Amino acid sequence: MKRQRRSFGNDFKKQIVESIVSGSATQAELAREYNISPVLINKWKKDYRAGKFFENVDSQDMAKFKLRVSELERLLGKITLENEMLKKIRDLDTMKKKDNSSIVTSRDWDRLKGGAR
Repeated sequence: MKRQRRSFGNDFKKQIVESIVSGSATQAELAREYNISPVLINKWKKDYRAGKFFENVDSQDMAKFKLRVSELERLLGKITLENEMLKKIRDLDTMKKKDNSSIVTSRDWDRLKGGAR
């Protein structure tokens, strides 16, 4: 007896992948529930990221989206670097203020320079 090969529609595949991405179910749970190989679900996830399940989006739109994502990633990196530099400047300024805040004042300094009396 030959086993019949199942085929899944794009809507079903999209639903499975979106369930995994949203965190409402794990890949292992869905694989057991629908008796689907986890390897096949991984392939669907890869296809989903490539935009295969979106009929209304053409390759030109995907290229625009990818360009926008790379631009936003570059901007995020720049802001992260600026944030790191500002934190370092703040820490240096705090250290400098701590160094300047000694207990000895200028009036006391003249008396201390003269030595013990």
